[in-house]
Amino acid sequence: MLIVQCTQIESKDIRGAAYAGSETCVSCHGDLQHSDVHNAHLRSSGLLNPGSADSLEIPSGEFIFNEKTKVKVENRADGLYQIALINGENKKEEKSAVYFGSGAHAYTFAFWYGNQLMQMPLNYLPAEKLWVNSPGFPEEQIYFGRPIITKCLECHSSYIKKDPIKAGTFKAQEEQYIQGSLIAGIDCERCHGPAAEHVNFHKENPEEKKAYAMVKYETLSHSRKIDMCGVCHSGMGHQTLKSNFAFKPGDTLQALPQYRTYQGEDPDVHGKQKPLLEASKCYQIGKADCLSCHDIHGKKTMNLSLYSQKCISCHQDTKHETLPEKDRAVLAANCIDCHMPVKTSQDIGFQLSNSKEKLPYRLRTHRIAIYQDVIAGKQ
Repeated sequence: MLIVQCTQIESKDIRGAAYAGSETCVSCHGDLQHSDVHNAHLRSSGLLNPGSADSLEIPSGEFIFNEKTKVKVENRADGLYQIALINGENKKEEKSAVYFGSGAHAYTFAFWYGNQLMQMPLNYLPAEKLWVNSPGFPEEQIYFGRPIITKCLECHSSYIKKDPIKAGTFKAQEEQYIQGSLIAGIDCERCHGPAAEHVNFHKENPEEKKAYAMVKYETLSHSRKIDMCGVCHSGMGHQTLKSNFAFKPGDTLQALPQYRTYQGEDPDVHGKQKPLLEASKCYQIGKADCLSCHDIHGKKTMNLSLYSQKCISCHQDTKHETLPEKDRAVLAANCIDCHMPVKTSQDIGFQLSNSKEKLPYRLRTHRIAIYQDVIAGKQ
C-alpha cells in the first residue's frame, strides 16, 4: 500500500467532526481509490448531474404499459427525465436526481418531491439494454409514488440528513431529508469508521507508518467481521437499534433487536449474502468470512477461475470421486458454478415493456454447498 505524507485538508463532513471525509483519505491512499472492485461500492449510488447519464451509458428510451399509457425517458442536456404519456399527452415529468446501483445488474432512479426522495417508475438494465418497470410497481399504470426510505439509503449511500418535522405530521415512509446532504456511494468511513483522529495523528506524525486510531478488519472476531459487511448484506429482515449509518467496525448485529441468524431456510439471493454464507460449512467450520474471497481493495478484476483458486487453497484434497471423468477438467477453473450456482430471486423481477412477462433477476447464491440438482444437470 502506498502511504505518503497527507496534505493538509480541512474536513467539513456533514456527519460531524469525527469524520475526515473521503477526499482526505484519498490524499494519502489514492492508490486504493482506483481499485475497480472498491469503486463498485463507491458507485452504489450517485448524483445525476448534467452529463452523468452519458458517462454511465444510460440512454433515452421508453416503456409501454398499453396502447394508451407509456413512460418516455429523455436524456436531455440538463439531465435524465422520465415522462408519463397518456394518449400521447405529457401528464407528468420528473428529473432524476440520484441513481442507485453500480451498473452490474440494474440502475434505479429517484427524484426530489419537496424534501422527499421518490423512486422513478422505470429501472434500466445495462446488460440487457432495457428499460423496465420498477420491481413491485403496478403492472398497468405509471407510478411516481414510492418514497425512498432511510433503510434503503443506509445500504446504498454513506449518509443523508433527515429534515426535522413535527411528530405525527407524516407517516414513517414519508421521511424527509435535507437536499444536498446526501453522501452518495459507500465511502471509506462507512467501512473503516470515523477517521479524523487517525488523519490528525498522521499529519502530526508523518514518519509513523502504523495506522493509528483505526480498527483493523483482521483483528476482529469471526462474527464481527461478517457483521461489518452484513449490516448492509443481510436483507431487509432486521431492525437496528440505531441507524445503520452509525454502525462501526467492531459493532455487532447480534445485540440489535429483531435480528436473527440463519434458521435453516434458504434465504432469497437478493441482498441476503450474510445469512446465506452463515448457512455454509465454509463459514461454520472453515471460519470463512467475506474477505476470504472478496478483495475489496484489489485492483485485479476477479473471475470464476480466480475465485476457484481461493476455494482450492482450502480444499486441495477434495477428490470429486462421484463426478464423471469428462467433467473433472473444469475443477481447477470453476468451483463456483457448482457450489455457488446462479439462482432466481423470488423477491424481484422486472416487467418488460408492452408485456406482463417479468425478466427474472438472477444472482449467485452465497450459500456454499453441494447442490444435487446442479450435479444432475437440472439447474
